[in-house]
Amino acid sequence: MSTAAANFDCADIYQEHAYLVRLTKGREAKVQVFEVFGRPPTEREPQWAPETILRCEAARDVWDVAAPEARAEFNRRLKAEHKLAGRWGADETAVQRLFGKELLVLLWAIELPDVKPEEIGVAIRNWLGLKPEERWWLYTMTAAGTGLAHQAGMGWRGALRQALCFGTRHDAFHLGAVTGRGTLEPRVNERFVQPKRKASRKKADDTGLFFAPPLPAE
Repeated sequence: MSTAAANFDCADIYQEHAYLVRLTKGREAKVQVFEVFGRPPTEREPQWAPETILRCEAARDVWDVAAPEARAEFNRRLKAEHKLAGRWGADETAVQRLFGKELLVLLWAIELPDVKPEEIGVAIRNWLGLKPEERWWLYTMTAAGTGLAHQAGMGWRGALRQALCFGTRHDAFHLGAVTGRGTLEPRVNERFVQPKRKASRKKADDTGLFFAPPLPAE
């Protein structure tokens, strides 16, 4: 059985517009995600180096939780397209462009150090519940204004956290307990019709007194 390549549908990141996941080592180990504008070299270039943009930088603890879920999601779709499965490398992993966008949507939501473990689990669940097209749209909106690594928690990045991390036990509530619920002042309904009362079984004599009808003879 052949070992899965350390990439996700990206054979040569130098020649493809894709994303690069890099894992650093040391006491403050991090995951870094770069957008790489790969392209074929021209005939006049003895060597070439594609431009990169650092899109995200998060703690390895966050990555270790999110990475298996992302791998399972990407490989499920690669299998459906009859493509080779991918895996995360120990140092660097090339990720095809659309997968890279989706990965960043998840990481942007959980990158800040004050995100709790429960929130990370909820964010992964909510991320898996989105369609790929929805993740692409969220990436486009976020990257347009706050798509650089140092813009963590700003603008759409903060909105992603609020959206994907919502649904913990702390967030649960009952509609009946919501403050501020009430009604407007009552208004008279001019079309209201008083319901008719049911007729009494008792009968009145000439004196106006009521008497019960006689019981049937046995």
